[in-house]
Amino acid sequence: MRTTLKVSPLLLMLVVFTFGLTTGVLGLRVLSPDEKAELVAYLEVFMRGVRSPGLDPKAIFRLSVEQNARTALLIWAFGLAVIGAPLTCVLVFVRGFAAGFGSMFLIREVSSGGLTMFLSGMVPHNLISVPAILLLSAMSVSFSIRLLRERPWNYGGLWKMIAEYTWRCFLVALGLLAASAVEAFVSPLLLSRSAGL
Repeated sequence: MRTTLKVSPLLLMLVVFTFGLTTGVLGLRVLSPDEKAELVAYLEVFMRGVRSPGLDPKAIFRLSVEQNARTALLIWAFGLAVIGAPLTCVLVFVRGFAAGFGSMFLIREVSSGGLTMFLSGMVPHNLISVPAILLLSAMSVSFSIRLLRERPWNYGGLWKMIAEYTWRCFLVALGLLAASAVEAFVSPLLLSRSAGL
């Protein structure tokens, strides 16, 4: 009797994200000292912007919503394609790589307040956005597999499946909206306080 190994899509996404995170952490080692110095200088400019009263939370919120909406739409669209699962994995890997690289850079290369910047500037909104993206990605992969197995276009059930899938994705994507609010209104406040303001 043949047995098939079933892997949870959510577990798969978690593994892919963790792999990306680890690769991002290790990727810091390939940067030259000059490249690291340029990134540190960029962060110093950013922190001066945080100290400026002209920093507009509404603009940050709008940009964050646009970015998160673009990510959610891509993941949703990948789910509609039978071969979209690999693209979803690539997107999750890239997100993990960016998080790992940025986190390790702040902690290791920014000698003055890097850990504080990481805890106040990166952690709060990622505590919401990362689980939401992983859940969206798992739903996307699961839907792709379901399309491949059930072939609903043969019996007319495709549009009902798409409507249910879209509604579930929309509900999870609301978590990304909350993450954008935290990124725009909470993280800058925490960053300004960590900068001694």
